[in-house]
Amino acid sequence: MAAALVLTLLAALLAAAGTSERSRRTAGEAAAVDIHPDGPFTHTEMSQADIDAAAQAEAEAAGVPAWRDLWYSSLEALRREPTINNTQEDIMVQLGGVAFLHCPVRNLGELGVSWVRRRDWHIISSGVFMYTNDERFQVLHSEGSDDWILQIKYVQKRDNGTYECQVSTGSGTLSRLVHLHIVVPEAFILGADEYHVDAGSTINLVCIIEKSPVPPQYVFWYHNARMINYDASRGVTVSTAPGARTQSALAIRAAGPAHSGNYSCRAANTEPAHIYVYVSEGSDKMAATLSRNASEHPQSLVLLYVVILLVSRLAT
Repeated sequence: MAAALVLTLLAALLAAAGTSERSRRTAGEAAAVDIHPDGPFTHTEMSQADIDAAAQAEAEAAGVPAWRDLWYSSLEALRREPTINNTQEDIMVQLGGVAFLHCPVRNLGELGVSWVRRRDWHIISSGVFMYTNDERFQVLHSEGSDDWILQIKYVQKRDNGTYECQVSTGSGTLSRLVHLHIVVPEAFILGADEYHVDAGSTINLVCIIEKSPVPPQYVFWYHNARMINYDASRGVTVSTAPGARTQSALAIRAAGPAHSGNYSCRAANTEPAHIYVYVSEGSDKMAATLSRNASEHPQSLVLLYVVILLVSRLAT
């Protein structure tokens, strides 16, 4: 940029010098001979200031800027110091989304912009050159633009934190802080941790997804490890209403013992929610609960037998 500016200045100076020389010759010839109506030719002297003024007037008339204007404007351009918008910025991006961190710098000239992660002071980039092996990071900059953008694809929880863009000048370092907040949507199923239903009845579960800047397009329901959204032939229906609080309802008609097990609702980039469903013959829900506790905690079953044995001995 500086070399191009110097070449442009030299070309303008040469053009101005040629025009100025022609102007001096013209002005000199005009000054050498002055026609008076009452007498013969006489020679008069013009000052150097008059000659320069005439040359400048001719140059301006020819469309060539005066060399002094070019010189001072060029020096002014070289003296401009870069400026940065140092207002701190907070950005919220959903887990798995794309983050754009902006750094507007004016009058950058030949200087460069660097991005630094404040957590460990790791230099991520300098100009458009990357100093990280993580291919999710990239610097976006258009020719002629003042904005140097750090792009992070598929953001993860560990990307959360403060990033700083820096410009080192002769008088110090200019910087701007950008705070990146990774939002992780949360899912929960209405009700307790367990759901009891009699055989032949309908299983009804409702999943709520919150803290999602962008509502999920799909919510998937799983029975144990199997996705069941499209098991219409087995009496399964799923209806989802996206929004600030996305709701997804699961219904299973004519439930049987085979429908017992762990149910979970899951959405993209969201922590899943779980609930355990018991389908029992009749209404003996306590038996189902004891059965599950015994299967999950065998030691509790042993303790129960010990207590029963002690009570029976005390009674006799």
